[in-house]
Amino acid sequence: MKKDSRSLFQNILAIAVPLGLQSMLGFLVNLVDTVMVGKLGTVALAGVSQANQIFFLVAMTVPGIAAGASVLISQAWGKGDIERIHKVLAYAYRTALVFVVILMFVVIAFPKQVMSIYTPEEETIRIGSEYLRVIVWSYFFYTITNITTGVLRSVRTVNICLYSAIVSLILNISGNYLLIEGHLGFPALGVTGAAIATLAARIGEFILIVWYVYRKEDKIRIRVQKMLHVDKKLANVFFSTGIPVICNEMFWGLGVSAQAIVLGRLGNEVVSANSVAGSVTQLTSVLCQGLSAAACVIIGNTIGAEKYEEILPLKKTFQRIAVFMGLICSALTLVAIPLVPGIYHIKGETMAYCRQLMYVMAFILPFMELQSMNMMGLLRGGGDVKFQMANDLIFLWGVTVPMGFVMAFLVKAPVMAVYATLKCDQVIKVFTSEWRLRSGKWIHNVNEK
Repeated sequence: MKKDSRSLFQNILAIAVPLGLQSMLGFLVNLVDTVMVGKLGTVALAGVSQANQIFFLVAMTVPGIAAGASVLISQAWGKGDIERIHKVLAYAYRTALVFVVILMFVVIAFPKQVMSIYTPEEETIRIGSEYLRVIVWSYFFYTITNITTGVLRSVRTVNICLYSAIVSLILNISGNYLLIEGHLGFPALGVTGAAIATLAARIGEFILIVWYVYRKEDKIRIRVQKMLHVDKKLANVFFSTGIPVICNEMFWGLGVSAQAIVLGRLGNEVVSANSVAGSVTQLTSVLCQGLSAAACVIIGNTIGAEKYEEILPLKKTFQRIAVFMGLICSALTLVAIPLVPGIYHIKGETMAYCRQLMYVMAFILPFMELQSMNMMGLLRGGGDVKFQMANDLIFLWGVTVPMGFVMAFLVKAPVMAVYATLKCDQVIKVFTSEWRLRSGKWIHNVNEK
């Protein structure tokens, strides 16, 4: 039994650590923008932060498509069905590119109108629009890279995902240094320079991933004609499994954007504080994201291989790890609070708000990591995507978003209370997801469809 436990932890770490580090490095690409743009002032930081809410929609929807595909692919990999993997991947590419190209067209055609959704401040809209005109082109490269790396995870090829994130971070830091304030003879382009640097980073990781797939990787390498092939039977399975995941991620992304709209109406100081607090708490919890992804892959592979007797012990192990890591993340968030002013160059009212928001997140994080493990790891890996979608939509759109508007604009509650209301679904979903897991109705072998 000890040998089995040791083997399980080795498998978890082999997947979770590279994925956690990849999440951290990918997140740092945007964090570097936040830190370096912060030197340009609160308005510039608010403009970039609100402009990135558009990318947040991409960063929720595209990984949602990848996650929907991964439910099928992880189980197909457990069964050893390579042909099915290729067909699912083709559907994922097509679906993601249709969404992203439409969104890119809207942003390119109407940048100021899009920005005005998130903030009424004219200067913030102007700066955010400048940033959007450049950063929008990165959405295409991000989409191809994210779908591909999502599928690579499902077949347990994870190290290249980490290497691509390292390349992306190096390019972004270098570009920001050269272009935001102007160094080594380069022009000082401000927020436009930050956008160019991020675009270069996305292109760099795209080139590396595409090169790897077509030169080194044979499990997911597909020919162009496969991209155009339509398998009606698989299409039904892909969309019946994938659409709930895609909708879940997309509407969750819209919900978070709605929360940003609430906070955006409370002033630039609150927007900047939310940007910084969110950056810090995400950075402290990246390994937990890797653990949830590892759980999804391992549970999916186990179901695909029809080793059902192993699922309950896996569930308990993953949940214990999630609670432990959530407590560590909470402690790290508290430790980070006094370091924030020196790193982000914020002070006064902005720092006061930031401190309040980080206290809320320190309390929420253990719940957030456990519900993430339950939802994103166990239920999704088990193919129980419809329950996950319903659960998220009910508590995000039915509770936190409307209550957030009420607290902010009718009750006119303090910022800390508004923020806590917007995050309360993280606690509720711990109990609803555990109820579903204990029912035993969450295990679905999608290969049998």
